[in-house]
Amino acid sequence: MYYLRWLFSRTLRKASEMEDAVRKLLNHQRDILAPQAVESMEQALKEFRQTVRGGAPHSSILDAMDHLESTASKWLKPYPNPSIRENVLMLLEIAVLIVGSRAFLIQPMVIPTGSAQPTLWGVTYEDLRDTHTPVPSWPMRIWEKVAYGVSYYQITAPEDLEITNWDETPTMVMPFVKKQNIQTTAGPITVWFPPESFPRQLGFFDEARRTMKKRRFRKGEEIARARVTTGDHLFVERVSYNFRRPERGDIIVFRSEKHPGMTANTHYIKRLVGLGGETVRIGDDRHTYINGRELTTNDPGFHKVFAFDPNQPPVADRYSGHVNGTVWQQAWGNPGPTRNFPDGKAEVQIRPNHYVTFGDNTMNSADSRDWPVPDFPQERVIGRHWMVFWPFLRNGRLNFGWGQD
Repeated sequence: MYYLRWLFSRTLRKASEMEDAVRKLLNHQRDILAPQAVESMEQALKEFRQTVRGGAPHSSILDAMDHLESTASKWLKPYPNPSIRENVLMLLEIAVLIVGSRAFLIQPMVIPTGSAQPTLWGVTYEDLRDTHTPVPSWPMRIWEKVAYGVSYYQITAPEDLEITNWDETPTMVMPFVKKQNIQTTAGPITVWFPPESFPRQLGFFDEARRTMKKRRFRKGEEIARARVTTGDHLFVERVSYNFRRPERGDIIVFRSEKHPGMTANTHYIKRLVGLGGETVRIGDDRHTYINGRELTTNDPGFHKVFAFDPNQPPVADRYSGHVNGTVWQQAWGNPGPTRNFPDGKAEVQIRPNHYVTFGDNTMNSADSRDWPVPDFPQERVIGRHWMVFWPFLRNGRLNFGWGQD
């Protein structure tokens, strides 16, 4: 009955809040108050609780609130700047909540590479100088940044110059504001809010050849005009795997630690394909076989991965099944990153309590097909993909949402 009255009575809710606040102050000051003060406050709180929860009329509750306030003023010690103290406590509680949620419930993650495309997108970029596409107006750029996670960069040479170098890492000017400089013979050129790998993504450095695409620029000539789209920002759900093991087809997140072939001490996100004790084979038909059984579109998590046209060659950023060395050789003229699956007959035996994972973007994924040790311990799994929370739109379609297949 009390909770029903509390729901419909503003006075009762205010009384409950007052009781909580006074009890919190008493608990904070127990070690500095005299025994008489603690006993008096305990008695006052007991009487107040009996009045509030005993069905007393509103007038009696208001009188009890006045009495509790006067008792607290008499026995409790006042804090200087109480509003500041309350705000600090609230911020600390929020911080604890965020840290606890990150450690045990959900953890944000950004997809940096394209190995999971088109299921989850990494950073993509386009050199607009090649297409003669103009940079949009500022209102349109703000809209595309908010909705699509798109940033535009346009850098023009202020005078005749030559690029000599660039800052290796960005400088944090203030929270959330970064800059990075291009060093030139005319002085540094600052790039505000630079992308992760800005020499390559702005289009003036070829990382594959390790050389500048163009070093000298005339006054007024464009050094860069690029469109960079951020990778998917998602939440990793960390609860369910405390109660069950990951299942084949799940998109899992795991620690690399110092696993051979992986980037050390970071996180990877891949689709779970093989479990401990199983044998894995990639056929020339671009289907994966587990203990001799073919995975198809009917297997949970794979209905898009294997829904490809077998008459079309495998390509990047499109579902093309899983590719072994033979098929890669046919498509690209080299065996590609497939050392563990050089042909349709090669099999990998997964150790107990270990996993094998593949990227959905089979033509652009470093995964168990090529790692010197193809499987990794199940203890490294920290959670599974839960939902994308930004960008909201991608390629003209809704990107925000739960559970990508």
